[in-house]
Amino acid sequence: MNETTTPTDEVLTLEELAAYLKVSETTAYTLVRGGEIPGRKVGREWRFLKARVTHWLMQAGTEEGMEKTGFVQRDDLGGEFKQEGGQEYVALWLPITREEKAAQIEKATREGVNVSELVADYLRTWAKA
Repeated sequence: MNETTTPTDEVLTLEELAAYLKVSETTAYTLVRGGEIPGRKVGREWRFLKARVTHWLMQAGTEEGMEKTGFVQRDDLGGEFKQEGGQEYVALWLPITREEKAAQIEKATREGVNVSELVADYLRTWAKA
């Protein structure tokens, strides 16, 4: 850090971000790619203001932080939901095995249709049974 740089101006690379957060570079990159950590791509590399990363860490668990980053929360009934972009999304445990899910994804890819539509059809059939 030079004489004119303050700690709040400090810029981190992806490697430095991972070290600062004490996580692997893969985990840091996953958080960055998911839009959870504020950063900016400069050329082909990511850069992060340490002050913004610190602010992001301090928001974890607060309503404001959960709204901005789409953290999964629990409602009064124990159900899971998240708020993102002004929308509320409710988690739903599907009565489907991982193998059945993989088959649905494969079918959607093969037929060129939306996976959500296939899962909805699957649930309608399941509900009638």
